[in-house]
Amino acid sequence: MAQKPHLLLKELGSKLETLPTSKDALVKLLKQATPCLAELDQSPSTSTLESMKPFFNAIVRPELLKHQDRDVKLLVATCVCEITRITAPEAPYSDEILKDIFHLIVGTFRGLSDTNGPSFGRRVVILETLAKYRSCVVMLDLECNDLVNEMFSIFFAVARDDHPESVLSSMQTIMVVLLEESEDVREDLLSILLSKLGREKKAVNMAARRLAMNVIQQCVGKLEPSIKQFLLSFMSGDSKLVGNQVEYHGVIYDLYCCAPQILSGVLPYVTGELLTDQLETRLKAMNLVGDIISLPGSSIPEAFQPIFSEFLKRLTDRVVDVRMSVLEHVKNCLLLNPFRAEAPQIISALCERLLDFDENVRKQVVAVICDVACHTLNAVPLETVKLVSERLRDKSLLVKKYTMERLAEVYRVVCEKSSDTINPDDYNWIPGKILRCFYDKDFR
Repeated sequence: MAQKPHLLLKELGSKLETLPTSKDALVKLLKQATPCLAELDQSPSTSTLESMKPFFNAIVRPELLKHQDRDVKLLVATCVCEITRITAPEAPYSDEILKDIFHLIVGTFRGLSDTNGPSFGRRVVILETLAKYRSCVVMLDLECNDLVNEMFSIFFAVARDDHPESVLSSMQTIMVVLLEESEDVREDLLSILLSKLGREKKAVNMAARRLAMNVIQQCVGKLEPSIKQFLLSFMSGDSKLVGNQVEYHGVIYDLYCCAPQILSGVLPYVTGELLTDQLETRLKAMNLVGDIISLPGSSIPEAFQPIFSEFLKRLTDRVVDVRMSVLEHVKNCLLLNPFRAEAPQIISALCERLLDFDENVRKQVVAVICDVACHTLNAVPLETVKLVSERLRDKSLLVKKYTMERLAEVYRVVCEKSSDTINPDDYNWIPGKILRCFYDKDFR
């Protein structure tokens, strides 16, 4: 009959007391111990715990906890991780030994990037055990702040799109537990979390970005005050972490995608950036708002309306590049959802810019309106198309020629895609307008 796990562990503990001199012998003993520990339920009887004490004591000897061999370290980490599970919620060791244990466990997570490695499965078991039994909370009791920071950094560094879902969800669970159970969210830890946000980063790890966004979304109540203060410190230049790799415009965009309520106190500062004399800052803020309004969705939240209105006013910005950038964003916005609640407001603002003093801006306004009209015919009012046709008499030959080409395209679409809501006869004036161009010496 097979020996009971706790009795076998008692025997293995005795053998570990006199540490084997060869690595192979040591690995063999540890490999025997890991399945025994895995078989044991949480909170066993006092007698069972007593019988396992020799093994519990032997496995945390400095020679093992701080062993330099990679294979040995991983097996020891597996054993001590299971021991913390078995004895939970009671701590099986002194604080100093527990600190060494968590240092060892966290170190094993570096190997999670190698999904094809022979030890990957064992590392995943440690990760899942730590997540399932929430034993990571002990790290907070031990005030292992630097180690918590290191573990967050490791998770973001090793996260991969090809990881099994259980790996990413376990990482997320551990980070959420540590954040929710913390008395205060420290700025250095928050910096690690937010530094993974932002699409504009070179070589961005998309898996790490999604992981960070999921954690923030799940901990929004806990993180909201800290994130607001953190962002406002950056935007005002007061942050102690100025040298950190956090580009806050990209961070704000990702926060809007995963937890927009966090930004309620931040949006007025973005509005201020839209009005600043510093062109680079104005452009960054303008691109941020443009990206946000271009996200798929039915309408812009009420809290975001003031900043949206200020964004549209950038169509009159004194810098041509800013006006052109706004036009590109509103085009994307209308093409994604031509019937969104703000569409009439956007189209009205576009019509006003048909008389812009810069010919390239006028041409781009024609392009935006005609692109949307060709994409969804009844998204652009007939009166707006007629206003566009007035650019056939523009003082710029570039604008005149371009308007003629785009109106011809709109008419072609009308003829091909007439429907119950579109009467082709309403657009029969377009060919006449185009034919009149042949009497213009510039066109001839």
